[in-house]
Amino acid sequence: MGELRSKIKALLEKNELALDKEFIDYLSLDENLDQLSRLIYKLEFENAKIIPVLDAPFLNDKAVNETDLSSDIQKNITLEATQSIENQAIEIQENNYLETHTLSEPQKIDEIIDECDLQSNNLLDLQEIETPAQLQTNDLNSETNHLTPVQNDIDDRTELLEESTQQFENKSTNDLIESDDQSNLKQNHNAYTQATDPMFLNDIKFQVDNARVGQPYSSKIMVKSKHDASLIKFKPESFKFSRDYFYYDEGSQTIKGQPDIAEEMTFSFQYSFQNETRTTQCKMNVIPDPRSLWKIIEPEVGQLFEKPHLDHAKIVLDQYKIIAASRRGRSHEHGGTFRDDDFGIMQIKNTPWSVIAVADGAGSAEYSREGSRIAIEIVKNEFARYLQGATISSLNEDVQAWKIGSQDEQTQAIATKLNQQFYHVYYEIYKSIITQIENQAADLDVAPKLFSTTLLVAVVYSDQEKTFMSTFSVGDGAIAVYNDTNVRIMNVSDGGEYAGQTKFLDRSIAQEFGSRVKIGCFREIDAIMVMTDGISDPIFETDVGLSNHGKWKKLYQELNPLMQTEDADNALLEWMHFFVPGHHDDRTMAILWKSKD
Repeated sequence: MGELRSKIKALLEKNELALDKEFIDYLSLDENLDQLSRLIYKLEFENAKIIPVLDAPFLNDKAVNETDLSSDIQKNITLEATQSIENQAIEIQENNYLETHTLSEPQKIDEIIDECDLQSNNLLDLQEIETPAQLQTNDLNSETNHLTPVQNDIDDRTELLEESTQQFENKSTNDLIESDDQSNLKQNHNAYTQATDPMFLNDIKFQVDNARVGQPYSSKIMVKSKHDASLIKFKPESFKFSRDYFYYDEGSQTIKGQPDIAEEMTFSFQYSFQNETRTTQCKMNVIPDPRSLWKIIEPEVGQLFEKPHLDHAKIVLDQYKIIAASRRGRSHEHGGTFRDDDFGIMQIKNTPWSVIAVADGAGSAEYSREGSRIAIEIVKNEFARYLQGATISSLNEDVQAWKIGSQDEQTQAIATKLNQQFYHVYYEIYKSIITQIENQAADLDVAPKLFSTTLLVAVVYSDQEKTFMSTFSVGDGAIAVYNDTNVRIMNVSDGGEYAGQTKFLDRSIAQEFGSRVKIGCFREIDAIMVMTDGISDPIFETDVGLSNHGKWKKLYQELNPLMQTEDADNALLEWMHFFVPGHHDDRTMAILWKSKD
């Protein structure tokens, strides 16, 4: 015992655990050293009784040399005795003994030891096993006992080892039988400890999702805690909100409402935990409607190529009407810049021919609003010149001779002829646009790239029996022929690898020009819709979405009531102010709508 006492004292003097000096001095008193030595002695004795049984070489090899057996046992006991002092000190810190047994009101060291003895005895009740490492005396209270192994012959050791092994196996079986009860006791003990231990009292936190002004709100209350959340029960009648549009729905166990004010608010409620009722608070952020954050700023006065923020037009005939509208996007409103989009609609008087065109100036190009205007103006002028006299008569004959759905030679010949005719017109339009943009750029001594624009054109023949159309397109957006059962996309998709990426009307498309001209002839249609990507992106999102008839049908059902009003173009202008997060570009759309009367 004296040797163990010296080791404990040496460890305290080294103080490798950085314990408080006053605590070290207290433990170093002779009286306390003696009691601590007895505690370590007792713990190490019990370790010595268990460890050899669990050690694989002793169990599997009975022919163990007597010297090796004694040496291994002595080594285990000595090592465990040395490490136990450090482990015990760590356990004292981890279990808040320094906090619970403060030195300002020191508790006697023997009371702490008694507390540890009680824990040790409980352990021994479960794992008490006789081992070959018998001590010379069973009197654990004697200070003169030493950790000396019994020097019996090897046969005695083997016999005792077999008995210990059998007892250990029997005890393990009993432990298995009692494991369920012990597990329940342990669970109840942990729950009680968490409910009463000061470390857990402030552990439970609550959180809800953000709400948004003007939108229905529903959120579960999320529990952030080391506790089992199922033990926490909310009291529905206790919820109190500073706004009467919020309430707690007991059926779904959610917070619900529809806020109309952006704010950070706090609501209170009660919950029960382990038969104890507690009152708490939880924060909720009500964020603004994103639409309210967009500013409307006028462009600086005196800039080149001013353009109105809104534009709309309509053409009404007996069999169909054409309407178009364009408005500045929220991003341009917020940035105080002009609308870059443009459109043109035209009906050739006393003929079944119409022209629809939309253009989207590149947002990154400073003068793209002028580029789009130039493109639309040239399209209208060129077709107003081309669709006249003998040309109209020839086109009418060819369209009327086209047999819809037929692949006969006559129809194929007509299709080839019409495609070539419109190809040449579109190419002349293309060259004129490029030339005028380059001249404008030269006058300003800037790059033509600053006038970049897309262009989508549909030239339409429409009568009671059929609808023919020829199209040309550069850039994203959509040209579609729609009826209640089908949709046909009549433009080339120029969407880039990334959002907002596309091609523009410049000299680079000359070699692929032919692939950008399309023609088609249809028996029954409801509408022809031509739009920039400010409309197509938020509604269809992807190229796959553009071919989804269901999405087109939903769009047509929204637009059809507008088309039947007297002020259809204004109605379309208002409709296209819809809000979709992330889509705030200029919006331009033209529709040829066929009357079903």
